[in-house]
This record gives sequence, C-alpha cells and structure tokens, in this order.
Amino acid sequence: MTDTKHNVYWNQNYTASKYAFDTTRKSGAIAEALKSGAADVNLVDPGAFAERAAELIRKVHDPGYVDAVMGGVPERLATSQGFDWDPGIPIMAVAHSAGLVAGVTELLSGDGRVAGSLSSGLHHARAGRGAGFCTFNGLAVAAEAGLGLGAERILVLDLDAHCGGGTRSLTDPDTVVQVDVATAHFDEWMPSGQAALLFANAENYLDQVESALESADRAGPFDLVLYNAGMDPVTDSRVSAEDITTREERVATWRANRNYRLVYSMAGGYTSSQTSMRQLCDLHLETVRAFA
Repeated sequence: MTDTKHNVYWNQNYTASKYAFDTTRKSGAIAEALKSGAADVNLVDPGAFAERAAELIRKVHDPGYVDAVMGGVPERLATSQGFDWDPGIPIMAVAHSAGLVAGVTELLSGDGRVAGSLSSGLHHARAGRGAGFCTFNGLAVAAEAGLGLGAERILVLDLDAHCGGGTRSLTDPDTVVQVDVATAHFDEWMPSGQAALLFANAENYLDQVESALESADRAGPFDLVLYNAGMDPVTDSRVSAEDITTREERVATWRANRNYRLVYSMAGGYTSSQTSMRQLCDLHLETVRAFA
C-alpha cells in the first residue's frame, strides 16, 4: 500500500551553520535530489513555522540552554552537541524542529496522513544540553506540538542505530509511547509502561523491527506517529541497504493498514571512507520513496 503525494519540509536554514558535518549538510543534498525528481513529493518551505518551533523549543528545553545556543555563551552549553558554535547553529537547529512542527500541524489540522521533514540531529538532546550531534530535540518539540493540537496519544518510533534517551527524558510516557530498535547502546534508556527498547544486529534486524511494530500495536491506537528513520544501522552497524529498504516498506505498510497520521524525520546516517554523501542520500531517499 502507498500514500498519495505528500509534503516534505525543508529550506536552506537546515544547512545554515558554518560547521560542516553530515548532520548539518546532508539535508541539502537530499533536497537537491528531490528537486531533481528522486521521489514524487512536494518539497515545502516550513519557514512560517519557525516562530512556533522556537516557542516550543523553549517549552521543552531549559531557558538557559536555549539562550546559550542562541548566543553562543556559555560555550560549554552552546557546543554541548559536539559542534563549534557559529551564528548559523541556532538558525539550523530551529529549522529542523520547524519542519517537524509543520508536518504535525498539517496532519492534525487537515486530512493528510503522511508528511516528512529532512530533519536530523534530534533524539539525544536533553532539557539542559545537547548531546550526540543533537542540539534541540525536535521529536519532543513535535510531540509537544501534537499534544497542543489535540493528539491524546503519540507514538515515537525510533529506528536510528542509537537509543533515543533524550526523547524519553523529555516526554511523558502516559501520552508519548516510545518504541526504539537500536544497534548500539549509546543513550540507552529504561523502558516502562508500554514503551519498548529492542537491540538488534545485522542478522536479526528485521525481526526486531517487526517486534517493535508488534509492541506499537499492543500499545496503540495512536493519534500521531513520529518516525525517526535513521540510516546509521547501515553506515555504523553493517545492516544491509536491502534490509533498510524492506524496513521502510514495512513501516509504510504498517502505517497505511492502520491509517495513522505519520511524520518522518531523517535521523542518523554518516559518510565514511566506505559511504559517500550520494550513497548516504540514496539511503535516506528510501524513506521518502516508501511513503511516496
């Protein structure tokens, strides 16, 4: 089952930082591929949602930390995600959250069922600091946006290679159920209630993804799904690209069969001596294509 043509949010502010790293640059390359017809979607500017995203960021994060990111001082907070600070860092970080807020607003205010944002650098950020290349926690910001628009139960489905401990620390497990499949223990968190944290390797990866979807079904139904679609299981953990293609098809079919509203983000995925930016973008495009 496939969805009709959907909106994917991005603008040049996603790459506004001078600091060059995969998290700060790959969205631009993915956007260029989409402009060239790599998938049949609408590429939409979320700039109108930047102010709302900034408000929600201040609601989710400690004011002192937000001020540090915005102004660059104190340096230990402004650079706590692992990037050297420059004036483009806060512009970039707000933009990545704005795309998710735009997608959530679109789906909860209309008839659409799928939207995407070329956002990454989200799920490790805590209330008072960044972590693991994540400045502001756009997943927690998007969940807050959804709750404000009337969603009563939200699923965060996190298939990044690393655990989403930051998101878990910033959300209420009674309203935001988190289900993770990780291939590394970084940012591990303790499941409670209906949450699930599953660990996988290259051999059992798809089985664990299936178990995660079954866990989500036991916890459901949901008014909104936030899907953090990481490609670092391939670039960091030797999961095959073919398994990732199957994963995205399964998640898209699972969503369609339940008619859930779902907003996806790009999450982790990195270049290396074995993985070029073009190859990394092709992996991320598998998410877009699965829902397109």
